[in-house]
Amino acid sequence: MEEADVVVVGSRLAGCAVAAPVARSGRKVIVIDKMTFPSDQLSTHLLTTTGVSELAKMGALPRVLATNPTRVNQATFVCEGIPCSERFRPADDGTDFGICVPRDLQDICLVEATREQGADIREGCVFDDLIWTNGRVAGIRYRDENGETREVHATLTVGADGRRSSVAARVGAWTPYRMSKNGRGLVFRYMDDPKLGTKDAETFIVWRENKSMAFAFPSAPVGKLLVLFMGHRDEVSAARKDPEGYWQAKLDQHPGMKERVAGVDSDSLTKVRSTGDTPAFFRASSGPGWALAGDAGHFKDPVTGQGMRDAMWAGRTLAEWVIPQLDDPASVDRATRQWEADRDLHCLPAYHFANQDTKIEKQSAVLQEIFRDAGRTEDPDLGDLFTRHRTPQEIVPLPRMVRALTLALIRGKEPRGKIVSRSIGDLRTELAIRREIRAGDFRSTRTVEGSDHTGVKWPAPPKAPPSESGMPPVPGAKKGRSEADSMEVSP
Repeated sequence: MEEADVVVVGSRLAGCAVAAPVARSGRKVIVIDKMTFPSDQLSTHLLTTTGVSELAKMGALPRVLATNPTRVNQATFVCEGIPCSERFRPADDGTDFGICVPRDLQDICLVEATREQGADIREGCVFDDLIWTNGRVAGIRYRDENGETREVHATLTVGADGRRSSVAARVGAWTPYRMSKNGRGLVFRYMDDPKLGTKDAETFIVWRENKSMAFAFPSAPVGKLLVLFMGHRDEVSAARKDPEGYWQAKLDQHPGMKERVAGVDSDSLTKVRSTGDTPAFFRASSGPGWALAGDAGHFKDPVTGQGMRDAMWAGRTLAEWVIPQLDDPASVDRATRQWEADRDLHCLPAYHFANQDTKIEKQSAVLQEIFRDAGRTEDPDLGDLFTRHRTPQEIVPLPRMVRALTLALIRGKEPRGKIVSRSIGDLRTELAIRREIRAGDFRSTRTVEGSDHTGVKWPAPPKAPPSESGMPPVPGAKKGRSEADSMEVSP
């Protein structure tokens, strides 16, 4: 048996973001992960200025920059042919660029940087169960790289083990209290950038055309490009049956992207990867002796590309809440609950924004006018959605929405009745979102029509081992797929 102040299950974004500040504070933190690094992970791989700032706060940025990513400080958004180009707003520490680094390159940098700051990170270790004392989580039982069972007792146990969190299952928080079904799938690959040396090779570009989206992100090392499509989630099946046929069809659907990758060396194309399994959710994320950080506790549809930034932000802020309280378990439990409430308030506007963007529908005439307005200058505007400097409600207040509606009616590209009808529905949704944000209810299970999408089929939790910890297995736990198998991911 070992003693620690904090034990963390999972050593990727959120896990390292928790462990680094705890270790820097002089506290003992042990982190286990079933993987060995470098190790890949399905992800959009994108970080804007505030995400890069989180890497800096973790102490990992120098190592990540050593992978030689393209530093991007501008983005172009194209909505039904209407372009909007703008600079990114710098983060609070002055970071003024974004990057896109494949996870097999990035995550080993996080692990090594966190170790350098004093965290004990153990790879190839499999979490088995929690240890309970008087109704409070008091640590974990796991198998080390040699298959031997070991125990760590700690004041706080953090599950940073992703959407299919075994820690969440063991504490009884497996099924989220709020879920929203994703409408879009995600299909992507890497390639050599055929526009290296041009402005495009230093710009994040997003096309929103009809019911589909396309993304071009200069990557790492310099000269690589990530290309990603997000159409209907059912398209993932087509992409898996005929990857190259699907890819060509999407290029034909997005002429701007087709031109962007024209002339690419076909030998540089990686395999097409995909997932259609990205429902958004909130889980109960704190309790006596435990907390869930990153995707283990909250996940948004990846259409907004904010998951990695939010995972690190959540891990760092959790550490900041609990470090001063680690000598008093009761104070730690109060701090984790306050942290969870703060996380939810911070993430709720982005949750709704992603839910609305995952709907498969043509870009509205009002949205097109908002893009036209934003495109008048290159000052930061719509990009603040992705850097998280402002909420959608702050970027598009009601007066701006009304002006956009008026201009859409004047231009008359669509029947006025259709524009008004859709705008009324969108306005009702927006007002309901604003009411919920103002209410600030803890663990709210309400649904907002037009944002929360019903129909999520949540898988059974991973099977718990026979209990040896003084606490019975989670009530209602059923035999289910393993954590890895429950992810719908194409290699």
